[in-house]
Amino acid sequence: MRSPLRWAIAGYLLLFMTLALMRMRNLILLMEKRRPWVSELILKRGHR
Repeated sequence: MRSPLRWAIAGYLLLFMTLALMRMRNLILLMEKRRPWVSELILKRGHR
């Protein structure tokens, strides 16, 4: 009976953590956009 509720809570928690980490990554990239390592990262991801 409680198992679906636990799965829903765990899924929501994982979704929230994933979105929070993605937002943090984007904020770091925006703050450090003039650094050389950010340019390298963008160029590397652009070739995919």
